[in-house]
Amino acid sequence: EILSRMLPRDKFAVLSIKSTLKEALDQMTKFRLGIACMVDSEEKLVSVLTDGDLRRLLLTKQAPLAALLVSPASEFGKLNPSIVRINTSLEEARNLMHDKEIWDLPVLDSDNKLIGLLHRHSLN
Repeated sequence: EILSRMLPRDKFAVLSIKSTLKEALDQMTKFRLGIACMVDSEEKLVSVLTDGDLRRLLLTKQAPLAALLVSPASEFGKLNPSIVRINTSLEEARNLMHDKEIWDLPVLDSDNKLIGLLHRHSLN
């Protein structure tokens, strides 16, 4: 069920853990989604950066914007984000999004590799 509703990796921001905050912002803007997923060299999900993380960053960090933009994006995201597996039911995914008040859920396979993204609108 989830496979038919998720966005494939070429439809949302997927970056290396070494990518800068500027690169993450560029990709989030390109795909028009409020999320960027950072993966390691084995394509395993390491961190998720959201629009909310960016707002909190700008309100709390006392560093010049230029310095923030060249920092690794993974420093500012969530290291243990909410995720779903390919065998998760759509109802379970909907409930998780509702309970955590989130719009997007990375979809991982059994090896923790990022294979897609569930967006709240695709579940309706």
